[in-house]
Amino acid sequence: MTKKIACFTLRFGITVFIFLFYFSAHAQQGEKLIDSLIRVLPNSKEDTEKVKLLSRISQLYVGSNPKEGFKYAGAGMELAQKLQWKRGIANMNNNLGLLTGDTGNNQGARVYFEKSFAINKEMNAQAFMLANMNNIGRSYQRETNFTKASEYYFKAMAIADESGNNEQAALLGTNITSLYIIQKDYSKAAEYAAITIKKGEAANAMIHVAKAYELLGVINLETNDFASAKKNLEKALSIDEKLGNKMAAVGVLSNIGSAETDPKKAIDIFLKIQQILDSAAPASQNSILNLLNLGLNYYNLGMSESGNARNIDFEKSEGFLKRAEVLCKSTNNPEYEADARQTMSTLQESRGNYKEALQDYKSFVAINDSIFSQDNKNKIAALESQHAIDLKNKQIENKQLQIVNQQNKIWLLVSLVAFFVTLGILIYRQSLSRKKTNTVLVKLNSELDEANKIKAKFFAILSHDLRSPVANLINFLRLQKNKPDLLTQEQVRFREKKITTSAESLLETMDVMLLWSKGQMEHFAPKITESSVDNLFAYIQKFFSATDNIHFSFSNPESITVTTDENFLRAIMQNLTANSIKALNQVSDAAIEWKAWKENGRIFLSITDNGPGITTEQAKSLFDETNITGTINGLGLHIIRDLAKAIHCNITIAKTNNTGASFILSI
Repeated sequence: MTKKIACFTLRFGITVFIFLFYFSAHAQQGEKLIDSLIRVLPNSKEDTEKVKLLSRISQLYVGSNPKEGFKYAGAGMELAQKLQWKRGIANMNNNLGLLTGDTGNNQGARVYFEKSFAINKEMNAQAFMLANMNNIGRSYQRETNFTKASEYYFKAMAIADESGNNEQAALLGTNITSLYIIQKDYSKAAEYAAITIKKGEAANAMIHVAKAYELLGVINLETNDFASAKKNLEKALSIDEKLGNKMAAVGVLSNIGSAETDPKKAIDIFLKIQQILDSAAPASQNSILNLLNLGLNYYNLGMSESGNARNIDFEKSEGFLKRAEVLCKSTNNPEYEADARQTMSTLQESRGNYKEALQDYKSFVAINDSIFSQDNKNKIAALESQHAIDLKNKQIENKQLQIVNQQNKIWLLVSLVAFFVTLGILIYRQSLSRKKTNTVLVKLNSELDEANKIKAKFFAILSHDLRSPVANLINFLRLQKNKPDLLTQEQVRFREKKITTSAESLLETMDVMLLWSKGQMEHFAPKITESSVDNLFAYIQKFFSATDNIHFSFSNPESITVTTDENFLRAIMQNLTANSIKALNQVSDAAIEWKAWKENGRIFLSITDNGPGITTEQAKSLFDETNITGTINGLGLHIIRDLAKAIHCNITIAKTNNTGASFILSI
């Protein structure tokens, strides 16, 4: 009996490849690695390293056991969100997308990929964005939306080539190769497979090299080069087995089974594969493909037999085809659904169910026409897209040159305008500055001239006040030396007393002059500190403790402290006190009173005596810098004024009549 073979061929496995984060070409694969990582898990701290560990475990389950992978991906997502670690959240979304895609839910997978892409874009993580783009393209290709798939693949490939990452380029190369195989552009597919092998070997990314050899085997099968197909598929299987990549090995075995011409041998291979898929990825594209091949091989086996054996094989064929059809609808895979309908139509025809056969055939034609229509669109889109890309690149290049030239012209114009505006502003400001400077110089010259006149007058008076006591002393000493008997003892004592008084006055004048000259230094600045008024009063009381004929009193009920230069304030208070003592020389029941109080946020100190007061001419020394007097009191008030000015202290005279004087210091 001759074998009756179906009028259509077996489905070859063309699966697309995923992009895992933290992928290493040298990484150990398989159950041993998973077990070793799971053993480490209980002792891991709740930190980002544990998130990475959970991510790695869930990745290893991708393509082999999605159900188990979800458990670790979910735990990793929960911990990453708890730690608010964006990198971990993005990685876990990507892993959940891969696992969801393995169950056949491509739309759900894209939701996770797009969440991951949004986070990676926010962090400008280009490599991870590339991974998301690849995986989104993979999900579209599973749904036979080849236009969208190619859009994402070629965008990602451009990024990978630009960055010089051979491993990423190799991964994308496998998916682009599969895309060209589906479009039956085998020469282009073989070209990208060769590129993938070269780049994968350069990056030691053997998992991609294995996939490229598998796809070359598919190309050989499609072109009936079975010897080359067997050679390439065996290379792929050998690499996948060394890596422990179970699901990839399943894909290779599926294609090896498709190349088997004996239905019984092919069925044995596909049943073993289905056993693995039912436990690991029952709704995956590999599972649908394998169910179709089982249905087709049981149909071919039944056609070679007769009687009850044929009916049993047909029943099994129908069961596998219906399972494949249900999965195609649930995973939105019209391409494989068309194959299921075609095989089912042929099966029903062979069983004599012509009505069912016609319905299945009509469904096959409707789906197949839409797919072929889509294929035509994809081919046109591919050519148009490539042409548009090349054209767009040239346009972009020319546009960029035009933009650069235009920008250069604009910047040159802006620079010139800015230069002339700046030059005009500088000239205008220089003119204003010159006018202002000239005005200031005129004013300063006038003030300097006036100051020089005042200083000349001041030093003339000062020289007289300092010279007089010294001249009296020299005259007395000469008289004593030349004519010691000329003066009586009473006259000698009188002159000695007078000279002593003059010398004491001279010493006092020199003390205040030294302090005043310190304040007149160009770069001198008072040292401002916190000073207790009680301490200042204590100093005055101690300094004038030898003055017995005057009653001193001090009043500071609020225990005030003042922020100023203590030495300057002491000198002012000391000078004012000394002036009051001199004024009280001929007064009985002489008294001096110091007070301290606060008013409107300011501190006030006052000294009051019951002497004859001060003259209007003396008072002018405090307020008029041009007024210079030759008496010791006038000179002292002039110095007090300058010291007070240095520490921002205001002095006012509260009383100047013949019942005493009162000075108020405001700080």
